[in-house]
Amino acid sequence: MTEPFQLLCILTLATPAFLVAQTPDQTTFIIRRGSDTVATEQVVHTTTEIQGTLLLHSGRQTSYHAVLAPDATVPLIEVTVRQTSDNGKVKEKVAQRTRIIFKDDSVSVDDITGNGLATLVMQTERGALPYLNLSFGLLEQVVRRANSLGKGNAEVAFFNLGSVDRHGGQTAKATVSRVGADSVSVAIGAVEFRLQVDSGGRLLGGGIPAQQLSFVRAAGS
Repeated sequence: MTEPFQLLCILTLATPAFLVAQTPDQTTFIIRRGSDTVATEQVVHTTTEIQGTLLLHSGRQTSYHAVLAPDATVPLIEVTVRQTSDNGKVKEKVAQRTRIIFKDDSVSVDDITGNGLATLVMQTERGALPYLNLSFGLLEQVVRRANSLGKGNAEVAFFNLGSVDRHGGQTAKATVSRVGADSVSVAIGAVEFRLQVDSGGRLLGGGIPAQQLSFVRAAGS
């Protein structure tokens, strides 16, 4: 995979049998850089799982399916990366599948690429959440996790799926700060997200002002 915080992945996960039917929260995020739309993300969220598909205008597609724990952590997530084409000249292909299990302060990763299957066990932080570049569906879970800790400001560890390769992965600390009644700041090193949220922790809009990156929750979602 590519350098930290730069890879986009698709996650596909077989739904566990114990998950019961719930009323899902269905969302579309529209992601822009300046005035240009660079990606869209379809997200379905329930109390026990998140499913999403992130489509870049370059044709790279990322789908994910994560299982949620009662404390708002993510014990299991699977990733599949697809390259699509809208001109009919290139066949859609699966470039990578990755299955990640979080337990205590370690991560077990099964990574399948054109080079075969690699199984890795890596160190991380207890309670770390998976990070995907441009996935605001997963970033929303960070806000929910911070809310569950019951603090005005909270520190949440990110396990960067974009840095997972046969040599290891990267964990970074994010500081989640309540800026106002309806806004939150998430700082990962020098990168700061400014987010508008509702009382339940749902993301309504925001972005990274320093990078001219913004997103909005589509009307009606």
